[in-house]
Amino acid sequence: MRFPHIPGIDVAGTIAELGDGVEGWQTGTEVVAFLPMDTSGAAADYVLAPANALAVAPRTVELADAAALPVGGLTAWQALFDHAELRAGQTVLINGAGGAVGGFAVQLAHQQGAHVTAVASERHAERLRADGADKVVGHLDHQASALTVAGQPFDVVLNLVRTSEADTAALAELVRDGGVLLSTTTAPPENPGRDIRTASVFLLSKADQLAELVTRVDRGELRINVAARRPLTELAAIHDAAVAGDLAGKTVLTPA
Repeated sequence: MRFPHIPGIDVAGTIAELGDGVEGWQTGTEVVAFLPMDTSGAAADYVLAPANALAVAPRTVELADAAALPVGGLTAWQALFDHAELRAGQTVLINGAGGAVGGFAVQLAHQQGAHVTAVASERHAERLRADGADKVVGHLDHQASALTVAGQPFDVVLNLVRTSEADTAALAELVRDGGVLLSTTTAPPENPGRDIRTASVFLLSKADQLAELVTRVDRGELRINVAARRPLTELAAIHDAAVAGDLAGKTVLTPA
């Protein structure tokens, strides 16, 4: 990454121009995308987006709100289905379910037919139950240096919270033999024993998966939760709030 850098990897907007050789798209089409992390991003009036990252935007939500879908939705999809291979009837614990990724993960796991336990603060509990969480707990209990939560062990544990290496490794105690431990933050141990499979989730831009997420939004199966809508001129203040931990979910920014 080179500075100065324009941040923002979630984008929703209308195609203004097409690059040379681009086929299958037309100007005026409303689209969403997950942008490359090392190029100029979406915090601007115009952005250059790879054609192969685009998906047609959902028709049933405001275009600006659709910008809250790509990163959160794709991260949840790839964690649950590409890595965990989640199946109906399995049990899943989502640690940090109140955030943008967690909200989508709860909905997708529920739709898959899994039994979902969401770990989140009380302010998110009502929304998460509406999204399909079978159980919402406020925190993980530490007893005798071991993690405990009612309903364990789980087939899949998905960690979305910034945790220490020790706390991330301890999450394996909640996974049943042969289960899966995933983390989008601190890497889990490579071999925690009991045939538990672990993986760090690194997001990939997959337009076909994004298109499927859009389809589910338009069918009313997937809800995009937008915590706040603010003008792009407040970008610096919003980043400061994010660093301080004061953002409760996705904030959508729109040009003035």
